[in-house]
Amino acid sequence: MYKFLTTTFLIFFFANCYAQEYSHFSSWNRFVVQKKINDHWELMGDVHIRRQNDFTSSSNSPFSLKLMEGYRFTTIYRNHGFAFSFAPFFLHTYPLYAKTKDLSVAARSELRPSFFTEWSKNLNEKWVFLSRFGYEYRIFKRVDDTWGDEQGRIRLRMQIRYNWDENNTVFVSEEPLYNIPPHLPANSFSQNQLYFAFNHDFSPHFTAELGYMWNHRQRASLVEFDEENVLQTHFIFRL
Repeated sequence: MYKFLTTTFLIFFFANCYAQEYSHFSSWNRFVVQKKINDHWELMGDVHIRRQNDFTSSSNSPFSLKLMEGYRFTTIYRNHGFAFSFAPFFLHTYPLYAKTKDLSVAARSELRPSFFTEWSKNLNEKWVFLSRFGYEYRIFKRVDDTWGDEQGRIRLRMQIRYNWDENNTVFVSEEPLYNIPPHLPANSFSQNQLYFAFNHDFSPHFTAELGYMWNHRQRASLVEFDEENVLQTHFIFRL
């Protein structure tokens, strides 16, 4: 028992000694257009614009530098509390800048066909529980303009929502993301996203959401971690 406790303490001690954490402030902004076809089918197109702070500046403004631009088109089928979706996503990402070496890392284009299954359950008239599982097949653009270096990633989101009244909702969600084959990188753990948000229905055709996300990322070095503080906005337009 003593040997076990000593070994556990040494592993924990050295892991923390060599780990390097970088703090970031970013903004994730999403603009969505939805069209309900019937009781089962829905189409959705969205634009993503993300920004980040400049670590070389004393300012922590989350709008200083580019982080990501992306476009996604989603087809959704709903039936008996389940939703199944296919969402091809094209995005252009920049590294999270935390040190001088990061400035030499090139931006990268990615094509990400994604599949999601979501289950929702009304616990009572106010509370709703949702669980969503997703698989992402990530294809990257190489420096020679060819596409490849495929990677897989899975994600599981658990969310609880409280319907404050007819037009206002608050919710919290927890979502870990894990890298899987093909071409599994050094870090099998990718990210963990903890999110708190409030949304308001201004009309049947427009909803706005404001939230805060703590996003914990592990780099491929395995001893470097990015702690991302995210101001998130989400604007939904329904046709």
